[in-house]
This record gives sequence, C-alpha cells and structure tokens, in this order.
Amino acid sequence: MMGTKHRNSHVNGSIKSSSSLRSSSKSFQAKMDLMSERLYDVVKSGSMVKRAQNKKRFTPVNYKHRWFELTKRTFSYFDVENVERRRERGRIHLKGVRLVEEATVSGEGGDPFAPDGYPFQVGYCEISASANSHHQLENGSGGGGGGIEGQQSGRAVPQYTLYVIANSEKERSEWIRAIRQVCEDSNTPKSYRYHPGLWSGKKWSCCKGLSRSTFGCRAAAHWREANNNPSNGSSPAQNSTRSISPNSSTTNSQFSLQHNSSGSLGGGVGGGLGGGGSLCLGGGGGGGGSCTPTSLQPQSSLTTFKQSPTLLNGNGTLLDANMPGGIPTPGTPNSKVKDNSHFVKLVVALYPFKAIEGGDLSLEKNAEYEVIDDSQEHWWKVKDALGNVGYIPSNYVKPKALLGLERYEWYVGDMSRQRAESLLKQGDKEGCFVVRKSSTKGLYTLSLHTKVPQSHVKHYHIKQNARCEYYLSEKHCCETIPDLINYHRHNSGGLACRLKSSPCDRPVPPTAGLSHDKWEIHPMELMLMEELGSGQFGVVRRGKWRGSIDTAVKMMKEGTMSEDDFIEEAKVMTKLQHPNLVQLYGVCSKHRPIYIVTEYMKHGSLLNYLRRHEKTLIGNMGLLLDMCIQVSKGMTYLERHNYIHRDLAARNCLVGSENVVKVADFGLARYVLDDQYTSSGGTKFPIKWAPPEVLNYTRFSSKSDVWAYGVLMWEIFTCGKMPYGRLKNTEVVERVQRGIILEKPKSCAKEIYDVMKLCWSHGPEERPAFRVLMDQLALVAQTLTD
Repeated sequence: MMGTKHRNSHVNGSIKSSSSLRSSSKSFQAKMDLMSERLYDVVKSGSMVKRAQNKKRFTPVNYKHRWFELTKRTFSYFDVENVERRRERGRIHLKGVRLVEEATVSGEGGDPFAPDGYPFQVGYCEISASANSHHQLENGSGGGGGGIEGQQSGRAVPQYTLYVIANSEKERSEWIRAIRQVCEDSNTPKSYRYHPGLWSGKKWSCCKGLSRSTFGCRAAAHWREANNNPSNGSSPAQNSTRSISPNSSTTNSQFSLQHNSSGSLGGGVGGGLGGGGSLCLGGGGGGGGSCTPTSLQPQSSLTTFKQSPTLLNGNGTLLDANMPGGIPTPGTPNSKVKDNSHFVKLVVALYPFKAIEGGDLSLEKNAEYEVIDDSQEHWWKVKDALGNVGYIPSNYVKPKALLGLERYEWYVGDMSRQRAESLLKQGDKEGCFVVRKSSTKGLYTLSLHTKVPQSHVKHYHIKQNARCEYYLSEKHCCETIPDLINYHRHNSGGLACRLKSSPCDRPVPPTAGLSHDKWEIHPMELMLMEELGSGQFGVVRRGKWRGSIDTAVKMMKEGTMSEDDFIEEAKVMTKLQHPNLVQLYGVCSKHRPIYIVTEYMKHGSLLNYLRRHEKTLIGNMGLLLDMCIQVSKGMTYLERHNYIHRDLAARNCLVGSENVVKVADFGLARYVLDDQYTSSGGTKFPIKWAPPEVLNYTRFSSKSDVWAYGVLMWEIFTCGKMPYGRLKNTEVVERVQRGIILEKPKSCAKEIYDVMKLCWSHGPEERPAFRVLMDQLALVAQTLTD
C-alpha cells in the first residue's frame, strides 16, 4: 500500500491532480493579486459600518464596523480593532461597479435594526480574480443586491449592492465622490436606475413596489457631472419621462443599443442594461432576484429612435437614456449630459430657525429647501421656495428622501422609556403620548399617559403582522404607523384611553456655533444674567446671545488656563456636535477675561442634580442607568473622533430639559493651571478618577476616559457620593496600584456593577471601548427595565 501510494503521488517528479492544480493556481493568483494591490496607493480609507450583503439566501442581516480602503483597483473592507485594520473580509473590483449613490436603510419601511448614520450603496457585479480587459464577470449565488444580471460567456451573473453607513454627511459625500472618480478613471460602465431604499421581503421601502424585480425608481447620477459639482456628492438625478400606450408594440427588446469599447453595456440596478451586451428587463437594486438577459439583435432588425434611445420602466413609461444619470448612446445629438440643475437635493426643516447673522437663512418647520452646497458638515447653503439663499444648521433638516416619522410631532426617536415617562408626567394630561424607538432593537413603542385608575404612563409595543401591517391590538391593523396613530386618536381600541395630544414646546437642538463659520463672539452681543455656579475655571453665568439664544458663559479667571493654546483648540471644538455633548458656541478671546460660550443646560451639573434629587432617584435604577447610557453615547462620539476628555466626572456633565444628560468641558483639562489637578510631572488630572497608567506615566487615552467613566457610573448610582470617601490622594493612588476597586453601590444591580468593573481593568488594552460599553448597557437596560 505504501509503495502504491508513493508511486501514485510521485510519478516523474511531482504531478498533482487537476483539482489540486486548480486550487494551487487560485491560491497563487490570490497572492499575486494581493502583491499587485500593494503596488497601488490607497486613495481613501476609514472606519464605517457595513451591512451584511446576504449573498446566501437564509443568512441573517447584521451590521459590523469595518475598515474600508479604496485603491485604484478595488474597494476592500477589513476587520477593525481600535481603529486599526486587521484581516481582509472582502473586496469589490472597481471594474464591476455600476453605481455609487446615497441610500436609505432605516426609517419607515426600512431596516429597523439599522444603526444611526449616513448610508450609501455601491452596486456592482462580481469580477473574477483574473479579469481581463473585457471585464469578465464571475458567476454568483444570487441574493445580495441583485435585481439585474449581466451575461458573460452564456452565464447569468447577479448584481449585488453593498450598503455602507458613514459617520457624517461630509464623510459620505467624500466617499461617494472618491469611488466615482476612481471608477470614472477606470472607464467603468454606469447604471440607469436604482432603488434608494431596501427590499423588506414584501416591498421596496422607497417606492413601495411590491415585486423585488420592480424597475428602479430613481436615476443614478452621471459620475463626471456629479464629481465636478462638490455640493452634489450623491444627489439623485431628476428624470424626464413620457408616457406611452400600454398597447404600444414598442418593447425593450426593440431598442437600438450600441456597445462600448469593451463590447458590453453596464448593468442597471433596478433594470436596464445587463453587463456583457445584454438587455435586462425589470430587476431591483437591493435584492438578489434574477432576470433573463435578452441578447442584442442586429441593428437592422430593431426600431431606431433618431433622437433619444429609451427604456421602459415598470409603469409603462418611457425613460430617456440620455437623461442625467443614464448612458447616452454615442452619436446622438444629446449624447453629452449638460451640467445643470437636474441634481437636486431637497431637505425638509424639522425645526424652525431664525436667521440673525448676515448670510444665514431662516427655516420654517416642514418647509422644503433645495441644497446648494453641503460641503460643510454643520452648515449648508440652501435656497427656499422664494429663491432666497443662505446658510442653515444641517441638524435642523433632513433629506426629503430619508424623511420618515421625524415629520410628526409625536415621534421622539431614541428617547428612553424613563425620559418618556418624565416628559409625559410633566404635562399631566390624559391621552398625552409619544412614539419612540424601543429598547428592543427594531421595534417602536407607544408611551401613553393615563389617569385611570391613577396617573401613570403605559407602554405599548407597535407590532407588525405577516402582511407587514402595524398594530397595537391585532383587531385594528393599519398600513403605516401614522395611520395607526390616527386610528387610535378616534378609538381607544384596547388602549387605556384615546390618543389626544403630544407634548408641545419641545426644545430644539443646539447649532454647531451660533452662525456659519462663526466662533469668535463679541462680548457686546452677550447679555449676562444670574450666576449659575463656579469652579476651577471661574464663574459661570447665564446669558443671552443677541437677546434670543440662551447660553452659559464661563468667565475664565486669569492665570487658570493656557489661553493661547485653548483658543486654537476652541476652533476645533465648535465643530464637535452630538445630542449628548454640551455644544460649544464660541469664545470671546479679544478681551479679558476670556469668555467660553456654550449651550445652556437648565438643571446644572449632574453631580448637584444627583445630590438634590437623591430621595427620588436612589430607587429608580432605570433612570440612573439611562443617565449612564446617555454619557456613553457622548463619549462614543468623542472616541470615534479621536478626542480625549481627560476629566470625565459627574461634575463635568450637565442636565437639561427632558432629563437629557450631556458631557461638558471635554478637552479643557489640558489647559488647566490648578493645584487640584497635579502630578509629579506637572500634568494636571483629578487623582480619584485616574487609572494606573495616568498615575504612573501620565498616559492619557480614550481608555483612561473609560476608567473615569466607571467612576462616573459609581457616582451616579450613589447619587453623588465622593469616590473613595475621605481617603487622601496618596491613599487612593496606593489602592489603585494594588488593584483595589470601588465597592458596589447599594442601589446598583450586579449586571451594572460588572460593567463598572470592566472599566476598571488594570491594563488599558483590557478595557472595552465606549461603543462596546454603550451596547452592553443598552442590553442591560432592555433586560432590567423594558
């Protein structure tokens, strides 16, 4: 046996089986591809969230943080750890990219599990590793992003859609422009139509089409024109259509189509042209459905359109192939797309805004505005219905295409159960209600105040049946949540009472600065009012900017901070914006003392708030946990932007209306000149909130903030007690270095204390990131409170 085996495996040297040779060849080719890829410079890279493509039929939908890299040849994604690239998870060859557009993955009809962010989609056909100049396409397994297939060598090739969620509007626009530019340089075919929304399994979230093969409801942008206009990073093109008779004998298979230089026409997401010179009827940009490619006929056997070749959509409407976003047929009079106003991005105002500074534009709630320039993250230039142009705060509007429940007064988004109860109890009105995202991910909850039998708030999950209808009671189902709310305004239908009203006069969010490109504030613009408190920086007073906007003004004592360095830092800090960060409006740096102007938080510091309301808070574990979660959200934002707080504690968090908790004074500790913040090396930090690496080596990082966050959680669950009691700083240092941690607060559940202990891991690398802490605490909240 041994001899036979030896002979079979070593005839004339080393002859392998054909399957082994193929495997070896693929492995070698993969290595060569990797080596070749390294020859190309990375055009753009960064960390974003990727939606699972579900190429296999029954794989679950999930969202994961990935590191993305764009080169001249590929768009790749990798495992990411501590904002560093790890193992490659997948890649898209840019020769196969058909479109790059904004997308809508959440909102009404979308994916309820989608995280917050700014999504875009990349529609593509898979390219084999040995793709030649004719863009040979790999055969696929269906299911990912399909709707349309190309044809190569007699094989049908599915098209997929990769959904990526960027961290900001600006980042999304930059990625879209970068990918389009590289694809344009590679002469990649472009698509005609696509779906901006998701296929839910029942219908498209964008156009409500009931078939997965429904023709794309929007035209893709023409890449060259879109890239030449930076303000339109991915604004969808608006297309002219002309109706035809349903009985017309003209069909898709009759159109005169010409090949491009590679002998094929690009596939259209949601229907249009298949790769490899085939015409594909139907199809949608987010499913994995198949369509039958129709081979191109000789031109003499086709009906020829002299002006503009057209395509049929699913509603019997002819679509111009020469329209913006289409692929013009060479040789036609209108083959060159003009740079005009076809790329229109409309936004809807969620809040009113009064323009005070010159160059700004007032907003009227629910009115529509056309975006002219969105290159800045926080202030966009828009045009109103009367033609007036000016800057508006970007967080006051939402793209019309993405607008879901936000347009309704009763929708409060991510508001927690505890904050909803507090808000509804304040008004003490029978039938007052809000709809919020549930702590059970993917669901919505109706919170309703009733006085029967006594004043309290009831919570109802809004559910969906097999027909995708929404209901609170199975006997009363509606097609949409607004329809459901409207029904229960007139009928209790199993609820404690009818829905009557939603809370009014809710606060509007702060803007990033008081106006576009304004961070220096003149003291004469501020009206100073009562004193709010004092600290190591100086006195804090309430103020009003130009008599209209409430502010808090920190009047810095001279000699308490490194002023010049801070003023430079303030320019950056005004750009940081999050619902759980106290907004820095600007500084008064031309006069002394320096003023730091921030948003006003009516309930003051979290530390004082905890101590004032100890009797009512100490037994309310849900509300205390919600405070911790809010702080973790703000710190997750700082962590994502590589910003270190250095002085995270209850005294440096503030409480506003509706029990909103926000992180304040982030980054200021670097500029403090105060003996309370002392180390042997002269660096300033508070001892009782400091981890071992700061005490020993003054090494600050987001992980040292995580340690301080654990102490902050302890402060919250003790309602403002001093960590380590009356121990001196030297005794605290000794305990920390010996690994002795704070004891569990009496009102704290074991699951919550376990999270605190994770924050106090001795080595910084052992502590979780804020993003992980936020998710863990949300899971604990779901288990304990909802």
